Amino acid sequence: MKKQLLTVSFCALTLAGTHAAQADVKTPTASGQAMAWQCAPCHGTNGQELQEAMPPLAGMSVEQFTEAMIAYREGTRPAVIMDRVARGFTDEEIKAMAEWFVKQPMKPWEETSLKESLAAQKAGSTGGQE
Repeated sequence: MKKQLLTVSFCALTLAGTHAAQADVKTPTASGQAMAWQCAPCHGTNGQELQEAMPPLAGMSVEQFTEAMIAYREGTRPAVIMDRVARGFTDEEIKAMAEWFVKQPMKPWEETSLKESLAAQKAGSTGGQE
């Protein structure tokens, strides 16, 4: 009986220790480039769409992008779809996307070469890691 109690106690302590260790593990955040790929259907490859209805994200300042996404997420900025999209991102993810978009050159999507588009697609599907 004492041996069984000791075994059960040891297993319980082991499981508790494993759970505590797992709680400290932080889930890695995808790269800003990988997350930004989700914006491409509306905002163009690399955020370079130049249509009136869909503003370009390429070259947008970190502050402007971050403020807009947080306002969409919190429901303080009117939106048709962006409020729902923004709710899927944490502050850290929004910042990572903002830092990626600010580095993208502003140019019409039509001038984006097939090679650039395929490279962006490949980077998006691999999380920006080769």
